[in-house]
Amino acid sequence: MTRAINWGLPLITAAVYAVLAFHFGGRLIAMADGQLPFDLRITGYTFPEARAYLRVLTPEGFALAMGPIAWLDTVFPVLLGMTLLWWMRPFAGAFGMVCVLAAMSYVALDLGENASVRALLIAGPDWFRLDDVMRASTFTITKFAALALALILALRQSVRRHRAAK
Repeated sequence: MTRAINWGLPLITAAVYAVLAFHFGGRLIAMADGQLPFDLRITGYTFPEARAYLRVLTPEGFALAMGPIAWLDTVFPVLLGMTLLWWMRPFAGAFGMVCVLAAMSYVALDLGENASVRALLIAGPDWFRLDDVMRASTFTITKFAALALALILALRQSVRRHRAAK
């Protein structure tokens, strides 16, 4: 069973990401005049950038973002969180709790970002407020910071577990 999880969980996570980023993401970028979607902007975005993105996003792009992309972008962070937790095991002491907190923070921040981005999309370019954009952008930036930390911790734990098995 461990071998199935070791290979299956990361492969399913990678497959969902590939469909989300490369299949749908490429289409969404094309439907937004070459602009990156909000949740791929690692350094966040400003009010004018958010307004500009929503003004060039086609109705088909809006439907894609609110439909299949929204669904997959809800599944993906949960899968990635489970994968990170699997790689971080065992959870011993305070360091184990830091690992759990990092992985779960990423999941919570990504899901919060998704809700904030959906609110921007629904509001449209002329109706969202500055604090709506700041909230969504902050979720995006902190999501990537939490993910970086979680990946580093998962790598550390994986290396330690591999060395202990020898």
